[in-house]
Parts: sequence; C-alpha cells; structure tokens
Amino acid sequence: MNPIQILVWEGQHDFAKRLERCLNREDSPEILRYDEEAEHPSSDAPMEAEIAFISTSALRRYDRNHLAWERIQGIPVIWVGSGDQSVYTATSVSDRVVLPAYFNCASLEAVLRHTLRSSPRFGENAQTGISVEPEKPHAELPLHKEGSFLYQAACMQQLVANSRLYGALSVSVLIRGGSGTGKEHIARMVADAHPEYRNGPFVAVNCAAIPDTLFESMFFGHIKGSFTGAVRDHTGYFRDAHKGTLYLDEIGDLPFSQQVKLLRALDDGMIHPVGSSEAIKTDFRLVTATNRPLNRMIQEGTFRLDFYHRIAVVELYVPTLQERGPEEKHLLFNAAMRQSLNLYAQEVCELPDLPLWLKEWVFSYSFPGNVRELYNKAARMAAYYLGHHRFEQAECLHLLCTEAMECETPEQDELPDFSSRTEERSQVLQALEKNQWRRSETADALGWSRKTLWLKMKKYGLSD
Repeated sequence: MNPIQILVWEGQHDFAKRLERCLNREDSPEILRYDEEAEHPSSDAPMEAEIAFISTSALRRYDRNHLAWERIQGIPVIWVGSGDQSVYTATSVSDRVVLPAYFNCASLEAVLRHTLRSSPRFGENAQTGISVEPEKPHAELPLHKEGSFLYQAACMQQLVANSRLYGALSVSVLIRGGSGTGKEHIARMVADAHPEYRNGPFVAVNCAAIPDTLFESMFFGHIKGSFTGAVRDHTGYFRDAHKGTLYLDEIGDLPFSQQVKLLRALDDGMIHPVGSSEAIKTDFRLVTATNRPLNRMIQEGTFRLDFYHRIAVVELYVPTLQERGPEEKHLLFNAAMRQSLNLYAQEVCELPDLPLWLKEWVFSYSFPGNVRELYNKAARMAAYYLGHHRFEQAECLHLLCTEAMECETPEQDELPDFSSRTEERSQVLQALEKNQWRRSETADALGWSRKTLWLKMKKYGLSD
C-alpha cells in the first residue's frame, strides 16, 4: 500500500520538520506543505491529503479562509498548538484532537494512533504506512551530564565524542561558537581527555582583558625588580600551565602585535621572563576559543594566518541553543528552573507544572544569548514563581517573555541592511505584493526563513 499523504498547515508554529523526524524513513507518509495553498486555494477541488496537521494559529484567519476549511471536509484533523477551543466550533472541522506545539515523538505517536483508530476512513486494522520512532516523553528523556554541562541533542553528543577523541591527542584545539554556548566546558572536556596533561593545571585566560603594557609580564612572567612595581618574581601564564592546559578564551580579540609575541613562544615552547636573560622551557597543551570569524579577520589582515595555523590543528564547533533543537531547550529550561528553585528556596522544591504558553515560548524563542540566556530566563522565572505565589501572576510573566522576544535576532538569516523600520516595512510589503502574498516565495526573495517573514509581518501589521 502506498504511504498516506499528510497535510501540514503550520501558520505560526513550525512543526513540519519535527513531524518528519519522528516518522520512519521507510514507508513514511508524504508531507504536503499547503500553507500557501490553504490561504490562496486555486480550486474548489478537495485536497488530496488523508490526514491534516493544522496550527491553531490558523483559526484566527478562519473568516478569510473558509474555503480552505471546506476543502478539508472529511479529513481527520490534528490541531497543533494552543488556543481558545471555542473557536474550533467556528469551523465544521470540530474534532478537538490537539497536539501541543512542543510535541515529541511519543505524544505524536499516541495522538496518531487515537485519531486513526477513531476515524472511519481508517479504522482499527488500517494499513496507513505510518510508523513513529519510539521516544520517551520529555520528562523521561535523559540529559547527559559532564560536570555542570548538560546536553542531549545528537549534535552535542557528537561534539562531546569529538572532544574526547581529539582531547587524547597532543594537538592544539580551537573551539568556535557563539557567546554563551559553553565553550569553556568543552575546553575542560578536551583537557580532561589527555592521559598526561589532565593531571596538570587548567589555566584559563581571557585574551580580551590583557592590557598591552602588561602582556609580556602576564604571559612570560617577570623577575623581581625588572620594572617599577615588580616587588616579587611572577611566573606568568605559560609556566603556570606547565604540564597542564593553557586555555586562551576570546583569542580573536587578541591584538595583532600580541599575536606576534605569542607565536614564537608557542612554536618552540621557550620563553624569556621580563628582566631575565635565561630561556625557560615550557610544556603544556594549548586550547583556544573564539566567537569571532577568524577566516574573515585573516582576509582583512587583523588576524595572522601563521598564528591561526599554530592554534587550530583541530577545530570544534559548539552549536547554538537554537541548533540544539526545541526539545533540548525545554529540557535545559526545566533543569535550570529546578536548580534555581532549590537555590532560592534553600530547600528541596518541586518543579511546578509550567503553563502551556510558557512551554511554547521556550520552544519558539531562539535564545540569541544561548545557554547563558536560557539560564538567566529560567532563574528569573523561578524568582517570580517564588516571589509572586507560584504562577498566579501569569500576565507579568507573559510580559517578561514577550519583552525578551522583541530583542530576538531572527534565526541567523542574512538579513538585508535596512536603515530604518519604515524602509524595512516598505521592502517587506513590496516583496509580498510582488510574490502575490505567497509567503514561501517572499521569504526566499528576501533571504529569510518563513518564520522570520511571519514575525516581520506580525511586527509591522502586514496582512493580505
């Protein structure tokens, strides 16, 4: 039997990719993306799909899309997201099978089985071609732990595996990633994986905070009396890290002149403390990290190519929180809230049942500040939860979230350079009209994702 076809009308909620991930590859259903077709039906013929997943945000546009609802008569509908269920009765598709916007594979499987068994189109013994990958509910999903570093996504498991693999080798490692992604945690994993250097010290240095006048003293050390204020000998970072790991954070912020001074010492391991003519041999493992685009800096002449070759024998990339996926954001937010509640209350405190809107916000918000921002938001929620008698002050909490969303950077798209909000609104409106208000084509023309375009349309009050 041929696989059945599934209609997906996303609206505000992005769930099609998660739906595809949860379905087996063999004999999996065909996903039909009818977002544009549903808003602008080209004919009165029934849609070919045999089951529909529709975002509840589409209900808000019912008056303008009643033809779309008429065309899916007789098709089992699974609503995705949250909303006022009384609105469902406005459509003749009144089945109230609702899947939360943050659904995982287990909840998807349960809803699918219930819907298909209760539908006269399929029945108990129907061969639908649907097979869902088994997955535990959110609360039971394991969070792997490395010290205080928590992770679960496949990309993070691969990163940790590579950190251990290359950490066992005596090579220099460059860790790339955005601010707040946890680069120092990965650096410590790399350091702990080496059979020899893991027994030595871990010396962390913020390169962005090194004054140029004290650079040689802080890295190479100095002897007593070598300059005014040198009242005692100072070993310096290189000797402090002997037989251990030297971690240079924000290496991309190191001035060009300081790169030159470090290069020679890193090449042969020989240093000369300030005020001394004696050369000292050092032996350490070098790990560096940056959130700066080193390749572009090399082209611009602000970062030395030979210095890059010295520090980046192996490169590791730490994914952003958005790249780690919505499920991981939810797990980390729960863990951070639990940790904050126990800290603030100074006693064991049970994690509250988060409101549905808060769960959906965690799933949809991109957290441009990554894990650092997520922990900040979770700690803030925990403080409000305890200070305002649990979640009774929902409006205040909701305002807190929506204010944060105003600062969100849309999904790392390469956005056009608009000089003002008025100019941006005009450009978006022109692109929509040029593409006959088809959002997929408009988003492609602007170089944005569909979700980014939707957020911009909402921001500027644009509607067809």
